[in-house]
Amino acid sequence: MSSTTDDMKSDYSDLFARQIPARGKYYEQAMRAKRMVEIDEDLLKAFPSAKELNAALRGLVEAARHVKVGA
Repeated sequence: MSSTTDDMKSDYSDLFARQIPARGKYYEQAMRAKRMVEIDEDLLKAFPSAKELNAALRGLVEAARHVKVGA
């Protein structure tokens, strides 16, 4: 190999060596981008599918519309 190629490899190695990997670095960003939320384990057992969970949430929203606050 030429010394130029070796120098480039050294430069790239130094660049990558200085980066500190962060596990889950983009987790929050990805969740927001996909509009995803984390569901607790006990709720996953009660609502094993997205369809069932969405139906329950829609029912809750509908019920909340009929509740008068401060009455």
